[in-house]
Amino acid sequence: MVDLNLSRVCYQIDKSALISNVSLTLTSGDWFVIAGRNGSGKSTLLRLMAGLLQPTSGEILLNAKKYCHSPNLNKELSVMSQKNELISNLTVIELVRLGRYPHIPAWKFGLSIEDHEAVEYAIDFVGLNQYSYRAVDTLSGGERQRAFLALALAKNGSVLFLDEPTNHLDIVAQRQVLNLLGKLAIEGKIIVTVLHDLNHMARYATKLALLREGNLFKFGSLDSVYTSLNLSKTFDLDIEVIEFNQFRSAVY
Repeated sequence: MVDLNLSRVCYQIDKSALISNVSLTLTSGDWFVIAGRNGSGKSTLLRLMAGLLQPTSGEILLNAKKYCHSPNLNKELSVMSQKNELISNLTVIELVRLGRYPHIPAWKFGLSIEDHEAVEYAIDFVGLNQYSYRAVDTLSGGERQRAFLALALAKNGSVLFLDEPTNHLDIVAQRQVLNLLGKLAIEGKIIVTVLHDLNHMARYATKLALLREGNLFKFGSLDSVYTSLNLSKTFDLDIEVIEFNQFRSAVY
């Protein structure tokens, strides 16, 4: 069981508060979606949770240990980046191998059998076996996203962070990526995503945070947070949540 806890986390730049007093708890199997208007602090909160930014105050703990006191933190947290241009000229298998570097001791040269198995598993999981030796920049948008998801998976961390993973993808590729993330949550990983599509949130999230100007307006289970009133207040828009074929949908 994995626990990720934020306690009164704040982040500011030049006395400007970007994140204010955020507290929440996630456990194994949670698919946590961060939502809100542009500039509400979604990406900043995700970067804090991923250890890419240091809180101005407050604590973030993984399994009851502060990030700064967790020696294996780099192995436990996997981030799927959107800024991929510098390594997109690699082949798929070369790219995914990069995910194993945190597991290689400084004194050791090359990948172990376990590392190679983890790489093969990640590529197979995202369905890119036939493209292992293709250059990443020759893949379609959806295939490229799955390649970078495999890179994050190869690390075999317990928490996976993705900032707008469906950006610039068609609806088929979006569904493929989101379904893969759903499988990972079922396997027990914590999935943390920033999503803009209200209907994707309703279909996939188990926990939801709604941000307003860096403040945590609402946090909790999808059932408790994904309501017409909460969404309308978050986005300053008249939004009605309806149920259709056992799924919720936001109409606005």
